[in-house]
Amino acid sequence: MNLVVGNQDPSFVMWQDFGRRIEEAAEGTLKVEIYPTETLGKTNDMIEALSRGAPILQDSDPTHLYNYKSDFAAMMAPYLLKKPEDIGALWNSDLVRGWEEEVQAKGIRILTMTYFGTRHLLTSRPVAKRADTQGLKIRNAPTKMWNEVGRVLGGNITNTAFSEAYTALSQGVADAAESPLSVIYSTRWYETKPYVSLTGHLVATTSILMSQRVYEGLPEAAQKALDTVGRDYTAIRQPEIVALESEYRTKLEEAGVVFNDVDQASFFDAAAETPNHFPEWTPGLYDSINQIIS
Repeated sequence: MNLVVGNQDPSFVMWQDFGRRIEEAAEGTLKVEIYPTETLGKTNDMIEALSRGAPILQDSDPTHLYNYKSDFAAMMAPYLLKKPEDIGALWNSDLVRGWEEEVQAKGIRILTMTYFGTRHLLTSRPVAKRADTQGLKIRNAPTKMWNEVGRVLGGNITNTAFSEAYTALSQGVADAAESPLSVIYSTRWYETKPYVSLTGHLVATTSILMSQRVYEGLPEAAQKALDTVGRDYTAIRQPEIVALESEYRTKLEEAGVVFNDVDQASFFDAAAETPNHFPEWTPGLYDSINQIIS
């Protein structure tokens, strides 16, 4: 399992637990090894490899599925999802199951989708409204939706891989980055920038992907373990992540980080334009999602 996060992040421990649950349920037919901080390769490269049959489990947010089914990127659209429960509602909906079938035909199987945390903005100066981000170089992952997130936040987009973000922040290549508080702490990004602005722009999803070809070649016990553990893990993980968010705010404050409240409404007009930047999406996609999560 190739993870984006490092071994100091709470998500690392939870994905270890996920792997153990799979091994136990698979009755000796599977072994899961964990590799942190993109040790095996960058996320996009690993997704391409597994789509061609590589025996890899890849930690990925839905934006990285854009090239296989563009509608998946909407799950990471700024200010669209409102609460962690929305992720499970979408994951178990007929809408997203239809998307799953489409990416399976392209070689990718989604094992689970879970809450990753609510994302906020780490900056070199205080931000209270969207106008305050003008001129800030905001680090984003190199996908179309992450660039859209940067646009909504109002700064200038700087694309770097997650594993290179600390260097970009410390050397001034980026003035800002956005992530859940647990990631800002575990990566020690806060050492490079002293302010967290509570934009709450994303109720973020993460997922584990594998090769559909590899899945189809596994014994029945292994397939059942992957399917059952994957579906069940959404509900297991969500309350754990919610409980950690206040804990990591305290840790960051103790480390000297200054928190700023933000006028979220100042970002809403920009967020409302997001569908216009994705003409390739299915017409009425936002309405379909809102019907599921409302």
